[in-house]
Amino acid sequence: MPALQLLIIIFFSSFIAWFIGWLTVKIIFWPMQPLNLLGFKLHGIIPARQAFLAGKIGTVIQSEFANYKGLDEKISDPALLEKLKPQIEEHVDHFLKEKLKSVFPLLAQFMGEKTISQFKTAFLIEIDNLFPALMKNYVGELKNEIRFDKIVSEKINAISMNSLKISFYSAAGKEIRNFKIACACIGLLSGCILAALLLLVRS
Repeated sequence: MPALQLLIIIFFSSFIAWFIGWLTVKIIFWPMQPLNLLGFKLHGIIPARQAFLAGKIGTVIQSEFANYKGLDEKISDPALLEKLKPQIEEHVDHFLKEKLKSVFPLLAQFMGEKTISQFKTAFLIEIDNLFPALMKNYVGELKNEIRFDKIVSEKINAISMNSLKISFYSAAGKEIRNFKIACACIGLLSGCILAALLLLVRS
């Protein structure tokens, strides 16, 4: 078999493999809108599955958030209460020394600095005991109230496919190029094997 024919076989095998790789990358987003071609409906993988993917991603994020225990631990951490204590003490002081006079004027007349200090200490001890349980309950309610699945789903569905396409090809440019080269190399190897087999058959 002439060497030119063998080279043509190797070249076309490599080209076809590269073209399949190029087409595989292309159909991730193309066509953006559904096209009817010879009775077949063509639609890019991501555009066609945008709503489905949005729902799936939203469900996964909601599940992860609901099962995430770290938030409970962090928000009920005593160290967090220690950071908030100065502000809490300030509010308690303001209530006992200022607001109490307008809310319970008669009671305020019988409360000296010592009594106010005792009330303040009692309030702060109660807050120390109440804070962890209160914050855990708050996080539990928060997990039930915040619907990340709906939020994420709506946000993904609102993404412009053209913007996503540009970002995707820009971010994955190196990987896409390597994929096409790998396809061409596989085609080249297949062409060489085919050419070698033809030589063996003809010999």
